[in-house]
Amino acid sequence: MPAVGAGTTVDTGRLAASGGGGPASASAADAPLEGLVTAKAITSSVVTGAGSAVAKAAVAEAALPLLGPAAGRVPSIRLISARCASADGQVTGSSDLAGVQLGRLGTLPAATAPNQRLGIPGVAEVIVNEQLQRYDGSLEVTALHVKLLGESATGALGRGDVKLASAICGPSRERAPEAPPRPDRPRQVAVVPAGAPQTGDGSLTAEG
Repeated sequence: MPAVGAGTTVDTGRLAASGGGGPASASAADAPLEGLVTAKAITSSVVTGAGSAVAKAAVAEAALPLLGPAAGRVPSIRLISARCASADGQVTGSSDLAGVQLGRLGTLPAATAPNQRLGIPGVAEVIVNEQLQRYDGSLEVTALHVKLLGESATGALGRGDVKLASAICGPSRERAPEAPPRPDRPRQVAVVPAGAPQTGDGSLTAEG
């Protein structure tokens, strides 16, 4: 569904999601959201062991026509991937992007540090290799996070969040069999392509 017109809301939820509680892997092909984003392939996987976990998410051949008017061309990325791992109570994460063409939104350096930001003020902000440490010790790694700012001059683009390739890991710890489930066990991997919006309420809204 395109995000056009006053009050239009798009909510895709999580696409091709996998997690420690299953499934261990997931994939989807040719996932278009007309007018927002397209992606040729979406994959995610989780591998768990004794006190360890590795979560991966990837989106291949993604394009963001939603940002075409602001960028001067349709931004495209050949491959987007995020990875996180937990072992011995430690959590680490990383992201990779290849074939990035963002037009006027900006240019990425060859080596992108965590939470690299670029974009157009009042229109959109792009965060690359976003790494968010949560209060419970878990780490959320998102390879590409687009924030639509939706100010009055550019309201046609709407407001909300688009996350492509996102993985979440919590610090793994050994525990006695009778102990209740911990909230910090390995978390779900979510892959959200095609401009899939994910704000606090999972929505993207365009205002006229």
